[in-house]
Amino acid sequence: MKENIKDKFITNSRLKNYNNFDEYKQNLYKSEEYYILLSIFEISLRNSIDNYFKIQISSDWLDSDILQSDTKQKIKEVKNKLLKRKETITHDKIIADLSFGFWTSFFRKSYSKIMRLKDINNIFPNIFLNNDKLINRNIIATKLNHIRIFRNRVFHYERIINKSEYKNMEDNIFKFLAYFDAEIYSFAKDMINKN
Repeated sequence: MKENIKDKFITNSRLKNYNNFDEYKQNLYKSEEYYILLSIFEISLRNSIDNYFKIQISSDWLDSDILQSDTKQKIKEVKNKLLKRKETITHDKIIADLSFGFWTSFFRKSYSKIMRLKDINNIFPNIFLNNDKLINRNIIATKLNHIRIFRNRVFHYERIINKSEYKNMEDNIFKFLAYFDAEIYSFAKDMINKN
């Protein structure tokens, strides 16, 4: 590709983060590989939390007083976005439009009253099976936040290759998928292997 084309359409400011254009292309391919895995994980996390909250809080948990003001604000923003698009506001549409950060925020300290070990065990039914290490809300919050940062880099076309902090990311995501269920883990493995 000619330099002027690279500069015009990809930009030097983006390419300066790479050693060369080949590394940039490698990053695109690596991001593509992660897209499926991250999609399966994000959808599994939000649906697992939603299903549990419907049982534990109420079927209308999105309007619950148990939610904090910043969480309520994000729900309100999604509802407004749906209204602007002239879409019918339903529970499922709100759930689908809420960001990954919305879902990971339930594991922060301020939600510790609704994210105790029994709650975590309901969201991740296999989390305490054959696990040598003590897992708590804080550890999960840290790991999910790390995945969230990585996910945002992939989905915003930023550099992920040759970064030590993302070295074991695939293993970390698969570990969480196994915490949900062996079948969702196998499904993700099969999808990755078909690529």
